[in-house]
Amino acid sequence: MVQTTNETKHKRSIIYGALLLTLSVICIVMTIIFTYVSNRANEQIEGIREDYRAVAERRDQKVAQLAGQVTDLQKKLDVLPDRTADKTANKVKEVVKEDEAK
Repeated sequence: MVQTTNETKHKRSIIYGALLLTLSVICIVMTIIFTYVSNRANEQIEGIREDYRAVAERRDQKVAQLAGQVTDLQKKLDVLPDRTADKTANKVKEVVKEDEAK
């Protein structure tokens, strides 16, 4: 009877050991899978970031081009009132001279 209890205890110890070993292997496999999936996700995220960087660079170039066009147009518009004022002043001077001549 003593031997039977020792044998059952030994069998239980082996079963517990095998169960713990199996759980450890499952944890290791899950860690490997998680690392692989995480690495793949990071690669995909980096690819998306590269795409957005390219889009942002194109957008910045377009903004710079439009800013240049706006600056050119602003310079042209700034010159217009001066020309108009000069033309108006010249016409007024001509009218005043004609009135003085009369």
